[in-house]
Amino acid sequence: MITQLPPVIQIVRRFGCVGGMESYVWNLTHELVKLEVQTEIICEETFGEFDPRIVIHQIPKSTPKPRWKSMQCFRELVTQYVADVFKDKAILIHSHERSSCHQITTFHGPPIAAATESIFSRLIPSRRVAAWKNMEKDELLSKSTKQVLFVSSIARRQLLEAYPELRDQNLDIAYPGVHPNPQKIRPMLDERDGLRRAVFVGKEWKRKGLELAVDIIDALSGSITLDVYGPDKQELPGRISNHPSVTVLGWREKIPWEKYEVLIHPAKKEPFGMVVAEARSNGIKVLTSSDVGSAELGFRNLQVLDLSSSTGEWSRALEALLAAENDRLPEVLWTWTELARLHKEKFYPAAHLQVTNNN
Repeated sequence: MITQLPPVIQIVRRFGCVGGMESYVWNLTHELVKLEVQTEIICEETFGEFDPRIVIHQIPKSTPKPRWKSMQCFRELVTQYVADVFKDKAILIHSHERSSCHQITTFHGPPIAAATESIFSRLIPSRRVAAWKNMEKDELLSKSTKQVLFVSSIARRQLLEAYPELRDQNLDIAYPGVHPNPQKIRPMLDERDGLRRAVFVGKEWKRKGLELAVDIIDALSGSITLDVYGPDKQELPGRISNHPSVTVLGWREKIPWEKYEVLIHPAKKEPFGMVVAEARSNGIKVLTSSDVGSAELGFRNLQVLDLSSSTGEWSRALEALLAAENDRLPEVLWTWTELARLHKEKFYPAAHLQVTNNN
């Protein structure tokens, strides 16, 4: 196995902790440089103070809408930039976007190919859907692609169902990590008002299951409150934004986990769900769906239900969680450092070896 890696070029449009995928790239790359992997970024924008050892290659920003045209423009600019700047240089390109000039890609979201195989979509072709499907296929099956990484076994299964030909690729799971929590015990909740406190986190509130979360707390007859982080109040239907037991707090960079007893995350089509791992790293109980990839890690103090379960079943599961002993001990099963080490010692050498053998 190769021990000396070439520079690793990461492709991501926004380099910063501004979303789940972007946070993955940010944390992975910062841990890689700590492991002395030469790491560079091709992006449109940066957010926050990054490690000065990370080299940034900034390309022009694409028009924001429509998103599919913007992504097409981005990947064309990336391809041209790689050809111009890295011509005849030994590099390894790791993409997190719908690019087509990489050797290794991490697939973060549910495949659009699986989501659009309906009678309606086949009868009424859409340029938008066709463009996304073509870009997705290029990302996964282009000639340059030597390895495909998934953030969970759920994501792996979904992609193999959509693209059976992927079985001929090198496939691996690369779970997102968390940072070790230095606190041994989180502060206990102040329950002087007699209410239990739950939290929901997710900008994409429909896919993350906010409506079901509200139904669940409704079934408990006002004995629990729900704080919602992510969406703005004006984005939500009135029954949620005006609900007496719901407080909408918008987007926050950090969640004050110490205020809450349980995370409610009944998401659908959630390849991983980093918020589940973050909640457990802060000792918070979790109620989630079987469509959430992080549930497969085997956390304690976690209840998993199928989305087909009734509201009554969900509310009883929440009651069981609330009734269980709450030690609030942080639980960290997989860290960003471990993820970076896996890339350095396994994924990158294997992909680079294939590139070298093919040349």
